[in-house]
Amino acid sequence: MFILCYRNLLLYFRNKSGVFFSLLAAIISFILYIAFLKDTIAGDWGRIPGHTAFLDLWLIGGTLGITAITTTLSALSQKVEDHEKDTENDFILTGTSRFKLTFGYVLSAAIISYIMQIVVFVVMYVYFHFVDDLSIALPKIVVLISLMVLGSVINALVSAVIMIFVHNRNTLNAIASLVGTVSGFLVGAYIPIGILPEFAQFLVKLTPGSYVASLYRQTLLNDDMIDLFPKVAQRNEFSEELGIQLKWNHLLNFNQSLMTVIGLFVLFLIIVLIVEYRISNKMNKLDY
Repeated sequence: MFILCYRNLLLYFRNKSGVFFSLLAAIISFILYIAFLKDTIAGDWGRIPGHTAFLDLWLIGGTLGITAITTTLSALSQKVEDHEKDTENDFILTGTSRFKLTFGYVLSAAIISYIMQIVVFVVMYVYFHFVDDLSIALPKIVVLISLMVLGSVINALVSAVIMIFVHNRNTLNAIASLVGTVSGFLVGAYIPIGILPEFAQFLVKLTPGSYVASLYRQTLLNDDMIDLFPKVAQRNEFSEELGIQLKWNHLLNFNQSLMTVIGLFVLFLIIVLIVEYRISNKMNKLDY
């Protein structure tokens, strides 16, 4: 499994154009924010001191969420390519079980996502530090980097479930284009979640990526929310509108959002295990 993971890492990072396109949605989010969205989102509260740093941190959280989604899907595209070339069967003939094979892909996708999130975070932080004098406390950075592990793993499992239905490059390219397009909306980076229609907000709250982005934003912004919006009602309104906290019957706090992500992790892990178990059984019966 680890050898397969290492091989997938090498193949991903050797493909420079593939790396670029896996980050394209995150790059678009960054450029749109700088060019158009920053002043638009600030709106009437743009005169409040500290709003610039607040929005910078809000964007960083959302863009990291996009990166976690798109890079895992791009990394797992190697699984489709191996399937088309029958490379998967070659691995199985060497005695590698389907479980080790699948989780080799998932592990490499999670590692790639984690590395790319670190890179994106460093680039954005350095930019905003020099342009807007942004500063993030070290404890927040430590928590954020730790959360990236969870964000990478859950998105890798979600991508693995998507890949169950993908068997060729044409289908993969279509899905990759779709995911790259909608990922910015799913984490509320292109348009704040609270502005979307109710049905669209409902769909957003069904995706793990939105909760991962919410965790990132709460880590970076909870202290600033109290300073910018002393009134609880106003704070909750902006937190919901900007997707800092997602709302079902009430706004989910950090611990509730974290438990939701962990629950989704368990759910998608079970789905992958069940599917691989059934495929393994089916192949064993064919062998007999």
